[in-house]
Amino acid sequence: MAKRVQKKLAKGIYLCDGSVFFRLMVDGERRMRKATLQGDQALDVRGRPTKELKREYQNWVLARQNDSAEAASRKGVVPTCRELLDLYEESARKEQLKNGGTPHERTIQNTMKHFRYAVDGCHIGMDSPYTALTADRLEAYFVELLNAGKERVSAWTYTSGVQSITASWALRYYERAGYVVEKIKIPTIKNHKPGRYVRPSNDTRTAVKQWYAGLWDHEDKRYWLAATMMLQFAMRNGDVVAATGRYFVERDGQTYLNYKPVKTASSSGRTVMWPIHAEIWGRIQEARRAIAGRNPQADAEIVPAGRWVFTRLNRMLRDAVPGLAQVEKAAYELRKMRIDAEYRRFGAERASALSGDDIRTLSYYYADVADLAPAAVKAEDII
Repeated sequence: MAKRVQKKLAKGIYLCDGSVFFRLMVDGERRMRKATLQGDQALDVRGRPTKELKREYQNWVLARQNDSAEAASRKGVVPTCRELLDLYEESARKEQLKNGGTPHERTIQNTMKHFRYAVDGCHIGMDSPYTALTADRLEAYFVELLNAGKERVSAWTYTSGVQSITASWALRYYERAGYVVEKIKIPTIKNHKPGRYVRPSNDTRTAVKQWYAGLWDHEDKRYWLAATMMLQFAMRNGDVVAATGRYFVERDGQTYLNYKPVKTASSSGRTVMWPIHAEIWGRIQEARRAIAGRNPQADAEIVPAGRWVFTRLNRMLRDAVPGLAQVEKAAYELRKMRIDAEYRRFGAERASALSGDDIRTLSYYYADVADLAPAAVKAEDII
């Protein structure tokens, strides 16, 4: 990699690879910013900073010194829940820009959502210091969620999710802003991890297939499309909501579903490229025309108002299939059933390619690996 060429033009003003930058040390930390003025506006014919550039530099220095003074005035101050929430969002945007997309937008939104819910559920108010979110209060919040009918796994997600607002990367931003913030302590709760996936009974699987077959006759084709994207292609509901017509691509006469799952975009970065059965593709096109007219736009959502559709779809599935009557996220079971079937029939690699998850994850959460042998055999016959 070529070495960057830097030249000092004046105090705090540098020329770096042809661009003018400002530099300043504030409380032992180097601050650097590219000047707004460049070219002839920044340098005269002899290569010296113009008056306008020096004025911009002085204004920038004064602003940074004010930043330092404001932080110093807050030194030792514990933020309120409202202040911490605002500071988290601001910090997350900076971190996201610095890292090229991490933390992901979904992570940011979930962190803020869980924090708001916890503040409300712990009955402390947004203007209370964030330290009021104690482990004891969070434990009581967890129990309240269970009493309200939340599944144990979901209740734990809501309770433990509050800790994300004090992630290690975020603490550095809070300290720079002059606040004292420590990692939120969460209660010790046992048995909150979901058990291994167990394949639904034959009766339940048959009932799901009958329900899905009848869904095509519903006047609102969004329900069929939402169910299809999960049952046929094992998409997460969040990915279905974000999906547009551009997710469908053609290659060598075959139509594929091509997308990058949001949940793994910032980790594995896996892309799904899955062939679509001709009969299913024909129905998808027909359903989209029924929703959007004769020629749906390529960038149009596959399932308009998708979140509302999934709320209704969950209810419809619980009412139609007795085996899913008590399952809060009934539609998500369609994804699990699809992955399990692919795993059982064609193996782990194809199931991983379909779901976008690694084999370790899907063999715990999405596939019943305890019942894979098609028939009993003797060891000496296969060794």
